[in-house]
Amino acid sequence: MKRIFTLILVATALTTSAFAQGGSRDRDRDYDKNKSTSWNDNGKFDNDKFAKPYGGYVFTARERDMEISRINREFDQRIQALNRKFMMNRYQKQRQLVSLQEQRKDAIREVYAKFNDRKNKYGDYGKKW
Repeated sequence: MKRIFTLILVATALTTSAFAQGGSRDRDRDYDKNKSTSWNDNGKFDNDKFAKPYGGYVFTARERDMEISRINREFDQRIQALNRKFMMNRYQKQRQLVSLQEQRKDAIREVYAKFNDRKNKYGDYGKKW
């Protein structure tokens, strides 16, 4: 009887200690990620180190390319999901495919517009204005 009671007590202690470990790391990481942010003109958060006075921002060519590849991946997944729908007829699939391609073009066009915007201070890191 003592052995069973000790075994149950040890198992309970191990289970309690295993579940008591998590939680604070995720909360601290989210706090550090969001503590130095500010709104830019597009209604999204930017880090303060990239924010410039008079509404400027830095959007590099590398960031542009990463954003475009993210958009392409997202829309490729949507197109694959559309092609897997077997209950939809060919005409509806074609119509939605054209719509998705137009949405992709618009999203990429917005990225290029942000990159070519006059408020983008890419390359002007040391200037004071």
